[in-house]
Amino acid sequence: MNQELNEFENQKEIQADNSIASVHDKMTISQLEKLLDSHNNAALEKEVAESDPHNVADALIELSEEKILIFFKSLPSDISADVFTCLSQDDKEKVARAFSSEELQKLLEEMSTDNIVDFLDDLPANLVTKVLRYTSSEDRKRISTYLKFKDDSAGTLMTPEYLAIKDSYTVEETIQKIRQVGKDLETIWRIFVVDNTRRLIGSIRLDHLLEADANDVIKSVMDYNNLAVKVDTDEEVVIKTFRKYDISILPVTDNNGRMVGIITFDDVMDVAEEENTEDIQISAAIVPNDKPYLKTSVLKLVKSYAPWILFLLVLNTFTSMVLSYLNAPLAVIPLLTAFLPAIMGTNGNASDQTCTVITRELALDNISPKTYWKTVLKEFKASVVTSCIMAVFSFVWVLIELYSGIISLTATDTNVISNLYNGNQHVLFVSVAFVISLTFFVVIVIAKFLGVSLPMLAKKIHLDPAVMSQPVISNILDIISICVYFAFVVLIIRGV
Repeated sequence: MNQELNEFENQKEIQADNSIASVHDKMTISQLEKLLDSHNNAALEKEVAESDPHNVADALIELSEEKILIFFKSLPSDISADVFTCLSQDDKEKVARAFSSEELQKLLEEMSTDNIVDFLDDLPANLVTKVLRYTSSEDRKRISTYLKFKDDSAGTLMTPEYLAIKDSYTVEETIQKIRQVGKDLETIWRIFVVDNTRRLIGSIRLDHLLEADANDVIKSVMDYNNLAVKVDTDEEVVIKTFRKYDISILPVTDNNGRMVGIITFDDVMDVAEEENTEDIQISAAIVPNDKPYLKTSVLKLVKSYAPWILFLLVLNTFTSMVLSYLNAPLAVIPLLTAFLPAIMGTNGNASDQTCTVITRELALDNISPKTYWKTVLKEFKASVVTSCIMAVFSFVWVLIELYSGIISLTATDTNVISNLYNGNQHVLFVSVAFVISLTFFVVIVIAKFLGVSLPMLAKKIHLDPAVMSQPVISNILDIISICVYFAFVVLIIRGV
């Protein structure tokens, strides 16, 4: 299987290299615009056919909407369909609005079913009706079936364009079948074997097929490993399956084990990118947005930012409340205020470290709520050692800051030293350093505990662990840090 993935990735790299070359050699924005202005459809068709469709799409979206429409109306649908597939959903929608139903139908006839479904899934209802108006009843039924699959499931990712054969076929018959229908399929790298009821019983790779004797029966050379997912399997599970087993193609079955489609590696890569983007946005306290930044309206950006900022503001109110109740020590010894930002910031960083690691490990299925106590114990051991290092360092560093004058004393601090410590500032300095080091020791352990527990809790109640974003945990820790800090201040520093 590793060999299969490596060959697939090599093919991708070759395609990428060709794409890079075509950006410069085959199609540029000025070149495309010049071809459109010349109204030479034959030259336009030749240049587009020789260029990578992704690069043509990149050049096309830089042109005016009018020229984009001229482009699609000037080319045969078998060529323009590849470019259309590479456009963003917004640009596809613009084309769909401008085209007649007949023009759209010709374009969609050249697209694979999964690409059509992806396109239709996000269209407004009136445009879906327009697109399907002149679609054959058979195609309309198949597309409608796909649109009914649960969102973010294997059913919405799969394509029905695969090759399935019976195990009684010979190698020669299978190769003939590939020659007949292969060009219309999503891939022929793996051929699937089904029984009379279309239940999946095995598969065979194309290279193994070519290496076998022409008269061999498929059941004697096929792979009986029936790795598959069901249509209602969550797309995150699909991604993990691809990652775990190093595969490039995954069959999809119904609840009775009958094969209904396949998912290819390129489709999973697109979904994985979307999932990672969403997790990053959530962890940064941003409402997820599936549009590229430059195509997102200002109002949409505000809607992404504002809810979390308002929530965190409310959370910050509790921090202010705690500070207001504990402001007496600050009035007596203002020096204590200077260390609050360092305590809150460091403990927030400590939780961010653990939260990021745990969220990622949950996403990779390396840990789960079932391994909670094992994970907590491991993190506790690491946090105790980290806290000890931090406590010793902070004790020494605070003394350096105080004695060197990096943190200067106020007049009130000087009076405290004079009145309560008989002018001996060493006692106050050591006491403050001791309080800081103890605070770091306790709160870093708490920070690491929360960094494990909150993402695990989210996973347990079927929420995205990224919901327990770093800003949320940091705000909770701010409150805990202040309470622990002033508890030690009251217990240890005289006169407070």
